[in-house]
Amino acid sequence: MPREPNNADRARWAKNALAVFTVETYCCRHPHNLDRGDLETAIYDLIADLLHYASCKGFDTAEIIRKATFHFEAELAEEAQL
Repeated sequence: MPREPNNADRARWAKNALAVFTVETYCCRHPHNLDRGDLETAIYDLIADLLHYASCKGFDTAEIIRKATFHFEAELAEEAQL
C-alpha cells in the first residue's frame, strides 16, 4: 500500500513545477541556481500565472487562494501532530 504524501513530497512537487517555470522564464535557470530574491519572485510569479490560467478557465481565483491556504495550513498542522 503506498504511503500518504507528506509536506516534503509536496515541496518536491512544487520545486519540480517551479523548475519547469524558471527554465522557461528565468533564462533557463533552475530554482537551485537562483538567489533568494529571484527564487521568491519566481514563486509568486508562478502562483500569479496559475491564477491567470484559472481565471481564463472561469474559476474564482479568490476561492482558489482561500482553499489553497486552508489546505496548506491543514497539511502543516497534520504533520506537526505526527
